[in-house]
Amino acid sequence: MRLLSKISYYHFWLSAVVLGITGCMLFLFLRKEISKEIEEQLELQTDMVAEEIHMGRTVAFPLVQITKGDESLMKLPKIFKDTLIYDRLQKVTEGYYYFVESKKINGQPYRIKVMTTYIGWDNYSKTIIYIFLSIAVLLVVLGTLVNYFISRRVWKPFLINLKRMKGYSVSSKEELQLTLTDVTEFKEMNNVLTDLAARGKREYTALKEFTENASHEIQTPLSILKTRLESISQQPLTEQIAHLLNDAKQATIRLSKVNKGLLLLAKLENNAYTDVQWVSLEDVLKRNFDLMEDLFQHKGLRAELQIQSKKVFASAFLMEILISNLLSNALSYAPKDAQIVVNLNEEALEITNEGKPLSFPESKLFSRFGKDSQGYKGNGLGLSIVKQICTLNKWNVKYNYEKHTHRFSIHF
Repeated sequence: MRLLSKISYYHFWLSAVVLGITGCMLFLFLRKEISKEIEEQLELQTDMVAEEIHMGRTVAFPLVQITKGDESLMKLPKIFKDTLIYDRLQKVTEGYYYFVESKKINGQPYRIKVMTTYIGWDNYSKTIIYIFLSIAVLLVVLGTLVNYFISRRVWKPFLINLKRMKGYSVSSKEELQLTLTDVTEFKEMNNVLTDLAARGKREYTALKEFTENASHEIQTPLSILKTRLESISQQPLTEQIAHLLNDAKQATIRLSKVNKGLLLLAKLENNAYTDVQWVSLEDVLKRNFDLMEDLFQHKGLRAELQIQSKKVFASAFLMEILISNLLSNALSYAPKDAQIVVNLNEEALEITNEGKPLSFPESKLFSRFGKDSQGYKGNGLGLSIVKQICTLNKWNVKYNYEKHTHRFSIHF
């Protein structure tokens, strides 16, 4: 629920509760005051009737009953109540209040009963309900309109700045420009966001320079080290020295791959690859499969291609890395004489290979260096790069293991 809608929602229910309570209080107050006024009026009317009797005049007041009796009448209490009487002319039942009091006039006890009609509390309650419903409707309609136009003006800078923040990237050359506003809270938010963007840009620039410099500086001694190891390997060596030299060469090769992989991940996270175009995954798959076909045959793997035509709007360089990493992963972890199936259709790319279950938690599969070292053959970055490329292109990559088969699927 949007903030403005939420505020209006709470405002509506608060108004409804306040109006309901106020309506009930008004009804009870009116009932008390009107009843009190009617009682005073009937008492006055009773005194007037008594005065007429005292003067010896004939009482001809409507809705007046006079009963003459003995002293026992004087012991009866005053009575003030409401009742219903059927009106024969209008053929409806109407509400009446009556007041009964005993008085001694000229030495004789009298019981005087006077009555008067009133609108009726049902009518009062209906009138109050109609009035308050009208007020509620006006409050909701006018409140919504006023809230909409005022909020649209007040919140306009916030919404513009929110849109700009969504499209802002620390890798952009342009500085973050936010719309000015006279609302104090929005001013403070703008200052915080501007400062945050500036710090993020500085940190990104520093990290980018460090990554590029570190990659460059590491690559040079690695190249020298590989060259020297190649030169040493040409010399007569004992078996033990040759074995140690081979381990050093493999470690150097792996370190070089890790260096390139980390640099690639840093660029992916900063969305440095903007050379997007329509790329035929069918061609990329066939090209990489042809390059690795001899390796599949050497290991005795049975590879099966089920490829349909599919184009994606992405970086051609990253698509080569994505397919190469997935095929290399299948080659590395499929046992001898196993089967590898590559399936490409309009909705997804799926690569399966037979093999043993994972020796580490599945949650670490796409993590950097997240696998255990026992029997591990890669540099720990291949599937992390696959995951990052899919995230960059907003694709969904999934893994599952079923019936001794590992299955990687990318849904476009």
